[in-house]
Amino acid sequence: MRRCAALLLALAVLLPLPAHADGFSTYVSTFKAVAPDISGIRVRVPSNGEDINVANTGATPLIVYGYQGDQYLKITSEGVWQNKLSPATYLNKEQTIGAIPADANATKPPVWVKISDTNHAQWHDHRIHWMGVSNAPVVQKDPKHAHLINNWKIPIASGTQKADITGTLTYQPGGHLGTYLTYGAIGLAILVILGLQVIILRRRKAASAS
Repeated sequence: MRRCAALLLALAVLLPLPAHADGFSTYVSTFKAVAPDISGIRVRVPSNGEDINVANTGATPLIVYGYQGDQYLKITSEGVWQNKLSPATYLNKEQTIGAIPADANATKPPVWVKISDTNHAQWHDHRIHWMGVSNAPVVQKDPKHAHLINNWKIPIASGTQKADITGTLTYQPGGHLGTYLTYGAIGLAILVILGLQVIILRRRKAASAS
């Protein structure tokens, strides 16, 4: 029974509810393109829509810019570096706006700290998800239909070539029905397992008593 309780807790942690959900509705962030295209750059937005993953398979370091035009990340074939003076380094640690230390400065030359030996970085970026505490105004007016909330972009540079990672943020009513059904199926399965364990324990006690 303890194992089942532990399993239930683990599933609750690993399968978080959709961010900013309203019933079965949610906001969806989708990668569109790197414009203009830079060879060797691969981008994806994981299913939660609040993180972005960027890989650099080329020979030239890729710079990702923060919210104030500062150099935030440097992604290369040999690893990933983060600018510890970039305000984005601290802002991106939180789903809401986090605290920025006094020594962070978007205008100073970057101070790079290596954070990974891989050729890709994944981070939480406030530019690609809905930041409001309540639903967007257009959603409040018409929550039953899909809406384009905004077109987002993240500035990058590879050598002298500048570009933007672009995408869209949309509102999708009923977009997470499958997630809730999954929760229901998992909950039912755990209840069945608990019930079977209770029956087994009772039979063992009855057998030992006789």
